[in-house]
Amino acid sequence: MKQLIAVVWWPHSGGRWLCRSILKKHSQVHETVFTNPILYYSTDMLMETDITAQVHKARSLPELKGHLDALVTSIDHGRKETAKKYFELISQYEVGENTIVGEICMGSPIPRQIDIDLLMNAGENIKVIHLVRSPLTSFNSFAKRHEMDSDPVKIAGSWVTLNYSMRSYFKQHPELADRYQCVKYEDLLSSPEETVKSICEFAGLDFEEGMLDSLKERWGRSTKSEIDKEIGDVIKDIAKPELDNYGY
Repeated sequence: MKQLIAVVWWPHSGGRWLCRSILKKHSQVHETVFTNPILYYSTDMLMETDITAQVHKARSLPELKGHLDALVTSIDHGRKETAKKYFELISQYEVGENTIVGEICMGSPIPRQIDIDLLMNAGENIKVIHLVRSPLTSFNSFAKRHEMDSDPVKIAGSWVTLNYSMRSYFKQHPELADRYQCVKYEDLLSSPEETVKSICEFAGLDFEEGMLDSLKERWGRSTKSEIDKEIGDVIKDIAKPELDNYGY
């Protein structure tokens, strides 16, 4: 069975640059996008029902609770089987390469969380590269495109939510340590060869010099990192615990 690697990142963190300008250059890598909505839509979203109202009804209608439990259980089962089938088919359709790298951007312009547990249980051949970039240096990319209303509060909150979910999940699941790698965007810039070699080792690939030929091909054009002190202070105040956890 082919190896599947999901490269997961928060918007404007260099994910497409890593996938399309670096990893894709490896002779054994096929680069694509993992697009199945089941990875993003929770059971509650698929049920399209006001859960709070249903719970209150269930208090006075005991039989309704059984119906709700059956509905949740059946949808959870369907989501798990759909995810497994999706990645099974991806493995069959992409021919020739040993490793399939799939892009998963975690949400823009609104926060969109990935169901990490669903992803990791969809197949033992799935690994995750989690690319992290400081929200301080990516703020200008959001502002330039007017995403999240160029609001540092929204942007910092989104960064914390999405990166916390990734970090905390794998902290709670040490048995998956060999299937998870956290890569900092800043390390790709400052030590590209060392960082790419580390990614190759994680992916079980031999490093190829050609992977570094296109380092100047930035996906996205904003490399300006300076922001107003007031904006920077807001982002730091909101994101400080996770900034510390990621070494920023």
